[in-house]
Amino acid sequence: LKDADNLTKKITGDMLTTIVAATPIDTSAARGNWRVGIGKIDTTADLSSRGAVAVGLPKIASQGGLGKIVYISNSLKYIERLNNGWSMQAPKNFMQISFMNVVNKYK
Repeated sequence: LKDADNLTKKITGDMLTTIVAATPIDTSAARGNWRVGIGKIDTTADLSSRGAVAVGLPKIASQGGLGKIVYISNSLKYIERLNNGWSMQAPKNFMQISFMNVVNKYK
């Protein structure tokens, strides 16, 4: 079970890093606002751009794992517009593409 727990954390971490890297950058607010919630969605907004990966990965490592529900969310009002192709820096549906890239990596 330890291997399954570690694999779950690895996949979840890959999902976070992939979605963050795919997020278009202007002020870094959208990229920096990806939040990790364990068991519930984190709806807070962080406009400081302090690094979603630097904050999220340790949370996944310490609280995530096998049997845990981990939410990766972004509560900025314009994140949906970005995903719909509003920015020339990322393709339309970059969130879904990121998800499928991680899924395909672990098939």
